[in-house]
Amino acid sequence: MGILTRLRAWGRWKITSRLRSVADVPERLPQRHAILVGGIDFDKWLVFECPCRRGHRVVLNLDLGRWPSWRIASAIPLTIQPSVDEESSVGRCHYFVRKGRVRWIERTNK
Repeated sequence: MGILTRLRAWGRWKITSRLRSVADVPERLPQRHAILVGGIDFDKWLVFECPCRRGHRVVLNLDLGRWPSWRIASAIPLTIQPSVDEESSVGRCHYFVRKGRVRWIERTNK
């Protein structure tokens, strides 16, 4: 990776390592760091701490044969497609991750 790519990615969301099992993911991850889980030939999960900073972990399915699934368009800086929309014990979090930046989506009550 060139110096310009590293400078552009600094301070943005990125995939920082690859592990074989979700059980191997550390209990705490640095801010804006994601872990890719899977084998050599396939990606299975993307794991990261939610950008809301309320202490919950996001595990996205990357297996396109299962629903719902996400796709990594870029690893450094990170781009995930489609948006992440998750409800957890701390509330609802809905956002896009594009070019390493989080763009929150506000919803109106109907």
